[in-house]
Amino acid sequence: MSAPLDSYQVLTGRGMFTLREKASKFIGLAFPVTSVDAFKAVLSAERKAHHSARHWCHAYVLGDQGEVHRSNDDGEPSGTAGRPILRHIQGAGLTYTGVIVVRYFGGTLLGKGGLVQAYGTAAAGALTEAPKEVRALMDPVTIQCTHAAFDSIRADVLRSGGRIVKVEHLALCDAVVLLPRSKVMSLMLRWTGAGITCARQGAF
Repeated sequence: MSAPLDSYQVLTGRGMFTLREKASKFIGLAFPVTSVDAFKAVLSAERKAHHSARHWCHAYVLGDQGEVHRSNDDGEPSGTAGRPILRHIQGAGLTYTGVIVVRYFGGTLLGKGGLVQAYGTAAAGALTEAPKEVRALMDPVTIQCTHAAFDSIRADVLRSGGRIVKVEHLALCDAVVLLPRSKVMSLMLRWTGAGITCARQGAF
């Protein structure tokens, strides 16, 4: 089983790239999406905007680990459009990302190899043009410990690249900290081994 990732890369805006190949015009559109329904809404809008096009081939990747993905050839020969688009999204290490490549057919057949090349190039170009950012994956952990023990916990959190969200100094010290996902289990094992009460919460 692979180790959990501490970050993922997303688009923060749209990218567009136009390619002409043997009289056909391919328009690659890359954009951020948060759900399948959001992707479908963009696809519907682009179908209306490019209503005279022949194909609207597409792919998307969702989930913090890119675990949800789908591609569609939209009438092109199987494997010649959707898969090349999907490969470029995944190859760029992106998630929460959708790409649509609109084709205006120019009357000349490109063959399977030509289609793979054209759809892949249009997708890659659109992704290159879109702005991107890396987002951290942090999980919250609740902690209850003595005031003396919290100094050690504070040092562990900061050393791991995490941060302290809240601390209440009552009879015991109650705190909420954010930890990089890959460090959560090892730190919790260390703390529980020292008699400290801690619990992992939902992803942040």
